[in-house]
Amino acid sequence: MKPENWITLGNLFLTVIGLAIGLSIGPKRAVRLALEQFRSQRWWERQATVYDDIIRSASRLCGYHTECYGILRQGDGINGEWRKEALEKNRDALVTLEAFRYSGGFVILAEAEESIRRILRLCDQPYDENEVDFHRRVSGLLLEEVVGLKTCASRDLHIPPKWTKP
Repeated sequence: MKPENWITLGNLFLTVIGLAIGLSIGPKRAVRLALEQFRSQRWWERQATVYDDIIRSASRLCGYHTECYGILRQGDGINGEWRKEALEKNRDALVTLEAFRYSGGFVILAEAEESIRRILRLCDQPYDENEVDFHRRVSGLLLEEVVGLKTCASRDLHIPPKWTKP
């Protein structure tokens, strides 16, 4: 056999080996990268859903106390039926917050977990003061907690906060 034939056979052999390695490693790597991307995207969606639920619930509580403060400040009494419906919605919000109370450091930031605990403690406190002052104080504190939760969410999810000016 001539040396030119050996070179041709060697090139053919190397091509077959390279093709076999590429066809076996390439798809495995592509599948692994696709699965990693899928998992990270699903995790991000899970976190986003949790933060959305938490922020909506905290905002609901804040809105209730703000509205009560506004009604009472104007000198109007709070309608009993409206209060009953609002308190029922508040219970749902508190159940949601209670469900995520111990998620800090896993699904949500520990700072967000602490904020949830402060909200729950605030809502558990009976008020000894005038009802107007109570709703004013609680609505202000809840607003601060909502802003804090939004900040945690934007930091944890790596998205810029939309509610702040650049």
